This record gives sequence, C-alpha cells and structure tokens, in this order.
Amino acid sequence: MQAWVVGGTSGIGAATVQLLRKREMSVMVMSNDIRSGQRLRTQGISFESIDLADSGGVIGQRTRDLLSRYGLPTYLFMTVGLTCEQTVIDTSPEDWLRLTRVNLLGIAEFCNTVARAWQDGGPQAWQRHLVIVGSVNAERPLPSQGVYSVMKAGLHAYAKCLSNDLAASQIRVNVVAPGAIWTPMQAPLLADDRDGQKRRRIEQSALVARWGQAEEVAQVAVWIAVESPPFLTAAEVVVDGGYRVKR
Repeated sequence: MQAWVVGGTSGIGAATVQLLRKREMSVMVMSNDIRSGQRLRTQGISFESIDLADSGGVIGQRTRDLLSRYGLPTYLFMTVGLTCEQTVIDTSPEDWLRLTRVNLLGIAEFCNTVARAWQDGGPQAWQRHLVIVGSVNAERPLPSQGVYSVMKAGLHAYAKCLSNDLAASQIRVNVVAPGAIWTPMQAPLLADDRDGQKRRRIEQSALVARWGQAEEVAQVAVWIAVESPPFLTAAEVVVDGGYRVKR
C-alpha cells in the first residue's frame, strides 16, 4: 500500500482517503470503527481494524503484523482524535487516561513501530513521510477541551522529536494543525446548542468566518506528503482560517 490512513473512516481522515484515491494511489484505512470499515471494503478500499486505546504492546504487535502482511507504506497519515468538553481541573483520572491513550500514547506507539521499519527498509531519500493531524489547540489551548489541548501539544512536540530521530534516515515528519473543522467529532460538543449561538460564535472566531471543511485540511495534508519539497520537515502547517491571529 502506498498510503496508510489511521482514523480514515470519518472526518479529515475520510477526506484524505478520497483525495488519495483520486490520485489513483493504493490506500489502506485503519480504525476501530469496524462498521464503517466494512462499508469501505464494499467500495474496494482496504480496511484493517486497530484501536489506539489498547496497550502499547498490543498496538505495536498489531502494527508489526500489518507491516508483515502489507509491506511498508510510503506515506502514513495519522488523523485520529478523541475529545470531551471538560476543563482540565474537572476531568476525571479515567478520562485523562482514555484521552491520553488515544491522542498521544497510541499514536506514538503506532508511529514508532512504522518508523523503525522505515529505518530498516533502506534509503528512499526523503520520500517516506509521516503527516500527523494535530490542532491549533496545541498553541492556543481551548479551556473547554483542556485535556485534548494538552494531548495535542504533546503530539506536536512528539512530531518534532521524531523528526530529529528520523532525519539521518531521510524520513520526514510534519504536522497539520486544523482550527474549527466541521466533522462528526464536533456534533456531541454542540448537542446543547439549540439556538445556534455557540456555533455562530465559533464561526466568528476566525478571519474566514465559517467552519472549515474536512476536505480543506485533507488537501493540505496530501500536498505536504506527496508534493511538498524535502526541505519542509518538522513543520506545523496551520489550517485555521486565521483563528490564531484574529483579535
């Protein structure tokens, strides 16, 4: 498979899969959403189940099994994300652990396993590329999604460390940092927004006064992986409609 998309059954991941397919690239989708994965199989898209909430040992073994079956991908897209609307002080230890496992520890174990295989797979002069979907919350934390913001900040730092570790093997790592993007993950956060005020407030928080679309982030992620020059590595490419700079 040329590209693996972890979290590719919905949102930004699903949009990434569709763009890669338009480029006639072979794609494998991985997710814990088995029902959606089965639908992808009916469309001729390869799907394998994986749950990043599992322990590191389980994730590592599962990843090694997939590498053995499918071979090394050229591109790896990590589009997984899990959030809850709570401040850090109000988040229970159980929720801290659950969000940490999915948003940071699980991603790191999966990426580390692939990265080690890439290092052992011979030189490909900056062709192999990991693109991680982070968040502007890493730089401008959102108090109402406190733990998610903390985890995304850690994920951005992890990507920079991994970039250093893999540079000698000419492997690139970059981060795409979306702002407010309309995906299925947003629906529970707006369940109590009956008059639409919360949604409109979020729209007005960016210079481009609307929600971003998953396809817009996917366009940037695919460009970075496939078309960007080798000099672009260890970068954080922000796709937030100007949210960070609006005053």
